[in-house]
Amino acid sequence: MNPVDTAQILQSQFDQQVLLHRIVNRIRESLELQEILSATASEVRSFLGTDRIMIYRFDEDGSGEVVAESIDADRLPSLKGLHFPADDIPPEARDRYLRLRQRTIVHVASGSIGLSPLDAEETGRPLQTPEIHTREVDPCHVSYLRAMGVRSSVVVPILHSPRTAQISDAPESPPPETQLWGLLVSHHSEPHAITELQLQVLQLVVDQVSVAISQANLLEGSRRQARREATVNRIASLLHEQPTIELQAALEATVEAFEGSGGRLYLFPHGDGTASEIWTCGDGPTLPEWESTSILEEHPLWQQWVDRGFQPAASDSHSDIWAIADLYREPQLRIFAPAFRPTDIRGLLVLPVRYRRQNLGILTIFRDEIDTETLWAGFFDPSAKQMMPRQSFEVWRELKKGQAQPWTADEIALGRALENQFSMAIQQYCLYREVNALNSNLERQVQERTEQLQQSLASEQSKAEQLAKILDELRRTQSQLIQTEKMSGLGQLVAGVAHEINNPINFIFGNLTYANEYSDHLLKLIPLYHQHYPDRHPDIEAYEEEIELDFIQEDLPKIISSMQIGAQRIRQLVLSLRNFSRLDQAERKSVDIHEGIESTLLILQHRLKTKPNYPSITIEKEYGDLPPIECYAGLLNQVFMNLLSNAIDALDAKIKEREGEKFVPTIAIRTAMGSDETAPSPAVEIAIADNGPGIPPPIREQIFDPFFTTKPVGLGTGLGLSISHQIVVEKHRGQLHCISQPDQGTEFRIKLPVS
Repeated sequence: MNPVDTAQILQSQFDQQVLLHRIVNRIRESLELQEILSATASEVRSFLGTDRIMIYRFDEDGSGEVVAESIDADRLPSLKGLHFPADDIPPEARDRYLRLRQRTIVHVASGSIGLSPLDAEETGRPLQTPEIHTREVDPCHVSYLRAMGVRSSVVVPILHSPRTAQISDAPESPPPETQLWGLLVSHHSEPHAITELQLQVLQLVVDQVSVAISQANLLEGSRRQARREATVNRIASLLHEQPTIELQAALEATVEAFEGSGGRLYLFPHGDGTASEIWTCGDGPTLPEWESTSILEEHPLWQQWVDRGFQPAASDSHSDIWAIADLYREPQLRIFAPAFRPTDIRGLLVLPVRYRRQNLGILTIFRDEIDTETLWAGFFDPSAKQMMPRQSFEVWRELKKGQAQPWTADEIALGRALENQFSMAIQQYCLYREVNALNSNLERQVQERTEQLQQSLASEQSKAEQLAKILDELRRTQSQLIQTEKMSGLGQLVAGVAHEINNPINFIFGNLTYANEYSDHLLKLIPLYHQHYPDRHPDIEAYEEEIELDFIQEDLPKIISSMQIGAQRIRQLVLSLRNFSRLDQAERKSVDIHEGIESTLLILQHRLKTKPNYPSITIEKEYGDLPPIECYAGLLNQVFMNLLSNAIDALDAKIKEREGEKFVPTIAIRTAMGSDETAPSPAVEIAIADNGPGIPPPIREQIFDPFFTTKPVGLGTGLGLSISHQIVVEKHRGQLHCISQPDQGTEFRIKLPVS
């Protein structure tokens, strides 16, 4: 081989390496798929020197679209954004693209096509030496290319494994291992030869594009999940965090999240005689006058579906959620068609609101029909199979009006999450409504009975006192119901968060050991290279200086060590959350009191640092040697949470009052063994004291009364200390005392029997 040929081969190999290096860098620089595809088309056209490089992506219906393109504008027209019908690529060709990863090279002038499969037809496994086999090309294919002005073409299939890019908790059927995602196509208006080496480079480029597709899909899945969680949090705040439940605002936010045209929230009549309630926004159906009711959810057929479970035929079945893309194609909804005719509504998402198998209501989201416009590369009859190749590829606009939008798996997952939020909120709403109605009714009865007793003999006074006692018990029961429901929801939320965090942090913590080991091996390998190869290439020395190799060798172990410490810290926090919730300890059990106190302090850690430039709250602990005590662990943790939260609130107020003065806010926690004055069994004593502003005597006498609070409206319910007193005294037969004087701080003392 002469030197000229050798130089050309080396130059060609160098160009190929440069192309791959540039494409890999483009993929690493951006996770945006469109940018990667456009850069790939540009780089490949520069490498091959052809007139047009386009990336063609298949749609679910088999048609496809040119999603990226690089062209020589003076030689071939642009096809970017145009769609091609499914008939343009025969099924057998698609099968060979997918099954054999076959590449094709067409030479129109000679009427030949080169076929180069990567996998063997018998086994489906990679071939040892892929070769290009030439045969006569189909005349229809030649006519098709000539009509496009193409004289030579190269097609390389782009395969994709969606399983590796799936990042959603939506219920979906398992995707296939590999799909035909699209094609990398090269067109040239003149004959153009493609070598086997160039074809290999194109295959390597396509493999990199497949990796980029997986990365982009992972990123998009993460973004969708983040958007869904943000939407759920925003609506949950309207349902749970406001002083009153904002059902109307939550409904409007839900309709906006689904980009719907309207929505309805219907609550069934309650067992206490409360009538049904309904909230609406946007467009909705109007039942005809001949129907027995004007409310859709009160129609007998609709209520029958709720009782028995509606199974729509023209929708994607997802558990108890009714996802109906086109209501006019659903036979069971035919009776309601007249109610929807005056509107543009086409799709329904119906979410039955249930709590512990009890039907509370129905949340319905409406979605309007849409008009679609598709730009096709040439006119074709979509209702007939394409028998002959088209002779024109001029843009043809296909307009479709009144199209239904299917509900996606992500929308179904969002609906399921919102269904849970609405269920908990509406259950709490119904509980408030029932308690308030019962309270109002009982107060009215007490008032009427009191008036009768005032007119009767003095001996009837005892009956009035008895009724007042019943009313007081009802109020205490009301406070217990409210607080129990809130703490139950909080405990489930805390336990759920702890469980969800536990799996990924265990994965991270477990793999950090291997990452530390692997990095240590690599760092030890570098000095060995320096020892045995002291005369290194200048490029290697320059690159070591550029990346500051010495600093990396010193800093990498520190980084991994910091990551291990952080992961261990998160594991401790998860354990504390689980200990605090103690959902698995609903009965009395022997537990360590100190463990519950430490879990509560860890949860309140963020509140101990009040504000920037303000002093942090100091925790002083003096723990005695206590045996395990038999108690309701979750309820006792609730007492610690209430007392410590009140102490922090008091210290915050005193810090603001003495701003600029030297003041050290402190909470002291002491435990010790004592004696129970009411029983011979041993008892433990727990004292929680602060050096806050203290409590005046008139207020101190009322702090354990239900609904008594000195905090502004919206910041306190007056239930914390009342519930704490009931837990200690009634549940555990213990004692809870408050010792306080103005400007001398406050101390709460708890005495609990060991068993």
